[in-house]
Amino acid sequence: MSTIKDTVPIAPQVESGVARNKKKIAAVLLLQTVVFAAIYYPQKTGIFKFKPADKFCENHNPADGECTRADLFAFQFAAGVMLVYLGFVGFRFWHFQKYKHPKTPEGRIYGFIQEGENINVAIFCFQAWDFVASSMIPEHSSFIFMAHHFTAATGAYFSLDNTYIHYYAIFYGGVCEFSSIFLVFCDLEVYFPAHMQEGSFYGTFILANQVIFATAFFAYRVFGWWAVSRTLWTDVKQVLSNGMAENLRPGKSYVLYFFLALSIILGSLQLLWSYHLILKVQEILAGL
Repeated sequence: MSTIKDTVPIAPQVESGVARNKKKIAAVLLLQTVVFAAIYYPQKTGIFKFKPADKFCENHNPADGECTRADLFAFQFAAGVMLVYLGFVGFRFWHFQKYKHPKTPEGRIYGFIQEGENINVAIFCFQAWDFVASSMIPEHSSFIFMAHHFTAATGAYFSLDNTYIHYYAIFYGGVCEFSSIFLVFCDLEVYFPAHMQEGSFYGTFILANQVIFATAFFAYRVFGWWAVSRTLWTDVKQVLSNGMAENLRPGKSYVLYFFLALSIILGSLQLLWSYHLILKVQEILAGL
């Protein structure tokens, strides 16, 4: 591998990251399915006795027995495992491994970073699995959610297959999920509320996670997203204008345009979610 005034290795010809990681991809997809099943069946059969909020049982037929919503419980657990991994790895790299941060546009667009490849594998597996699982869960099968899973999985595939934007993948797919670590705990209360009393440890724990989630969401998914996207657009413009795009990845410059479009589409989705988050924060504050 050669370098272009950078500490991150850049390869003009690269092996497909998808082919190189096919066993790892299969293992992660299998792991998510096994985790889902391991949580689903105990909840479905009554070994676990978590009761979902009433609103999630509105369409339940009493003739089918007690409403357990094992699908929601298992989905939230399996998704939470991946979100914690992505958020932790992304946060650690972005803030504490400065020596691996690329210094040039070429390094940020074409540089190989092992953490970036690992995150791309996890993003692709999680979003592809999530797309299939969400299609069977009414609360998660809306067009917006399904489109998000599909486009995010496609972006991870392109990044992984061609060794593109590992640096940016760490932010978009890793750092931005840091807020989701706290959302995982918030969802304990949303889907399976305990008999929470005012001033209880559980209530304080949930409130603390809600505050941290909202703060991290706006820091990374709103303000951080658009700041990093501005750098991405500048880098892409640079490698397209100086000919490095065709030199390093002949015939694949279209992938760069896809990433630019994805940064706008998913960035706009973050703004939509931030609006709903503001409404939720106002609702919580009004209840205090």
